[in-house]
Amino acid sequence: MMNPLNSLSVPMTRRLLAPLAALVLGGAAGCVDLKEVPITGITAAYYGTPGGFESAVNAMYTPFRSHLPLERGSTMTVMGTDEYQKGADGSYKFFNDYTSSLTGDVDMIQNLWRDFYLGINTCNTVIEAAKTANVSDALKTLRTGEAKFMRAQYYFTLVRTYGDVPLTLTPTAGVLTATTRETTAKVYDAIIADLLAAEASLPDKAAQYGRADKPAAQYLLAEVYLTRAAPGDMALSAAKSLAVVNNPRFKLLARYGDNYDINNQINTETIWAIQFSTDPLTNGGEGSGNQLHLFFLFPYDIEPGMQRDIAGGRPFKRFRPTTWLLNNWDKTKDSRYDQVFRVVWTSNNANTIPKDASGAPKFTLGDTSIFFPGRDYTAAEKAATRYKVYGPSDYADAVFPPLQKFVDPTRTSTNQQSGQRDLPVMRLDNMYLMLAEALMRDGKPDQGVPYVNALRTRAAKPGQAAAMQITAADMSIDFILDERARELTGEFTRWYDLTRTHKLVERVTKYNPGGAPNVKACHELRPIPNNEILLSTGGIKQNPCY
Repeated sequence: MMNPLNSLSVPMTRRLLAPLAALVLGGAAGCVDLKEVPITGITAAYYGTPGGFESAVNAMYTPFRSHLPLERGSTMTVMGTDEYQKGADGSYKFFNDYTSSLTGDVDMIQNLWRDFYLGINTCNTVIEAAKTANVSDALKTLRTGEAKFMRAQYYFTLVRTYGDVPLTLTPTAGVLTATTRETTAKVYDAIIADLLAAEASLPDKAAQYGRADKPAAQYLLAEVYLTRAAPGDMALSAAKSLAVVNNPRFKLLARYGDNYDINNQINTETIWAIQFSTDPLTNGGEGSGNQLHLFFLFPYDIEPGMQRDIAGGRPFKRFRPTTWLLNNWDKTKDSRYDQVFRVVWTSNNANTIPKDASGAPKFTLGDTSIFFPGRDYTAAEKAATRYKVYGPSDYADAVFPPLQKFVDPTRTSTNQQSGQRDLPVMRLDNMYLMLAEALMRDGKPDQGVPYVNALRTRAAKPGQAAAMQITAADMSIDFILDERARELTGEFTRWYDLTRTHKLVERVTKYNPGGAPNVKACHELRPIPNNEILLSTGGIKQNPCY
């Protein structure tokens, strides 16, 4: 299905924002050249035309697509937590180990700042253009609501990542030679004001799937209040969560794994998603699209009787699950482990099937070739097994049960990096968990229990629903974090979960052996890009730790 937002978003971002590349908020590393060199003849008047206005609106979604679905998004939100540690490959292991290599010169750190401020400036352009654009008043209101929703998205990521950040709410049309950071309190005030305005002006259901609508604004408001955690914010978060939970548009799917069925991407549990298509040009070409299918896999393709195939994916082995994570489910009762991780492979390569002492193949095509049983086999069990068995004592940086949520069988070749599946950013199950947490933190744990139990009932193996239930006595921030890991493993929430609850140091120290020696409280923020500090002419100082 083609995303109506995609056809213009990539090229329009280049046309719309390239003249702003010299701005302090989007400066490149290296020599600082503040000379503007416009590459198109587009003027502000263009955005007042119906076509120009819509192009600007479409363009403002693009930078968000360049983050979460790519390696940068997962590296900065999944690795270096209690869930995931560094795998065998990759150039960004210092995000896991919190070493001195994690600095403001890292390209991921710089590019997130640059891309999201470019997105913010596009949102500002839309909001300003809407005042006089040659479109209907209804369309002005609608698109302004979308722009404020996206601007809030960008600032929410920035403030959670960097702390105090520059706050710009009007279009930047010239060269900035100085800037300062605003307090997190002021940034949160701006985010909430944008989201309340978006909630008031957006429809209950967007006319085009993938555009912002009212429930998406309410979802983000709930998360913002939960994160800011000022007096009264838990009640506000719960109220916004309830508005979504009680919306008849949304319903939990019957089976947890249905959320990851590529043939069921538009469903009653998805509130808002980044949409992709089978057209590589629409997705932005190779190196774009949804690439999460690459990073969580182990190299099954070098195992006996195996070769790389589309269904198995291309294993980049960037992120390895921690021992704690793999033990976080009660596998006798909870079905989610079996739906989250792949544990069985069948042979697809007759040429590499191993032979026994008599020269006969140990198994044939289509037989089991690899198995992760979740326990260590005895020597006798291994001797009696024809295929490769990996127990917990065998796990290593390149050997681990791989996450299968993001595997993309719609790719056209085994090496294709540009994935085509949608990426749900907001789902109802997470809304249930945020609601339960807000109620618990507001002193009402008993009211949060039914929402947790609804998820645990769905996850229960046959006959185990009663055993999966919890009570108010079980509700604590640690339990909520454990349950969030069980429900949302690998889904770009974890670093923010740990930083907003100030559990990063405790849980990384306990559960992530690579990060444990170095992680400190000041790692709850990332370093400010050093090029932005240089361009700010003294207005921006580096965060502690860096």
